[in-house]
Formats: sequence, structure tokens, C-alpha cells
Amino acid sequence: MRNSLSLLVKIIDKISRLSADVLSLILLLMIAIVMYEVIARYLFNSPTSWSLEAATMAFGIYVIGGGAYSVLSRAHVSMDIFSSKWSERTRAIVEACTFPLIAVYFSVMCWQAIAYGIESLQIQEHASSVWGPAIYPWKLTAAAALVLMWLQLAGDFIRNIVYAVTGEKLS
Repeated sequence: MRNSLSLLVKIIDKISRLSADVLSLILLLMIAIVMYEVIARYLFNSPTSWSLEAATMAFGIYVIGGGAYSVLSRAHVSMDIFSSKWSERTRAIVEACTFPLIAVYFSVMCWQAIAYGIESLQIQEHASSVWGPAIYPWKLTAAAALVLMWLQLAGDFIRNIVYAVTGEKLS
């Protein structure tokens, strides 16, 4: 059982790392879009109507998509005024006890994001700007990012439960 849980957590962690690698490419795309706009505007006096919107969409996905890796690397903001004084096992117990609240919250977030993404896909939603790009791929990507974050939170829960019960970390 312990080996199965360890394998499951390793797979979840690997998915989060992979998603972070893909997101780093999106950041490069955003940089390229902004550079193109600067060159078009200032060197050729020909600004684009799409670059701000495209860069904003790319950055939005980068930010929301980074959630899973943020949880994995513990880069998110935490209130460690009290927990910094606790033992690792006590911290694991408290974090495991708070998981049901987090799970409910993220389940609703995922459910709503998926519903909005599917609805956007069904109506082939486009922005009402001059450029008018399709919005549904971005909404579906945001939903996938939230699901990945929920998955990483579940992986941390498994890690915390095993440590709280056995006193040994998953390898």
C-alpha cells in the first residue's frame, strides 16, 4: 500500500513539474509577443491591435497554471506564525485536517471552471475586441490548471497522512 501511495504521489509531482516546464514556454511566448509589439510600434511605427490581449491571455494562463507547481514547491503564501514552531509531524497532521476544506473549495472551483470552459466551447466564445480571439481554449486551459492544482493538493494530502500516521516520509 505504501509503495502504491508513493508511486501515486511521485506521478502527481512529475505532472506538476511537467506542467511548469510547459508554462515556462508560455512565458517565452509572452515575451516574444511583447518584443514583437515594441519592435512594430517603435521601429516601424505600426502598432498591433492584438498584442496586449494576447500577452494578457498568455500571462493569465502562466499565473493560474503555476498553481500546481507552487503547491509542490511550497512557494505559496502560508501563515507559519504558529506552524514554524511545530514539529514536522504536527504540521502534517494539521495540514491533513485542513485538506477537506481545501478540497471542497477547489472542487467547486474546478467544477465551475470546467462548466464555464465547456459552455464557452459550445458557443464558440470569442472576445468582443477588435482582434476577437477565441476565448474557449483559454477557459479550458484555466480549468485544466485548476484540476492540476487540485491534484497536487491531493498528493500533498496523501504525503501528510502517511507522515502523520507512520512518522515516515514517502520516498
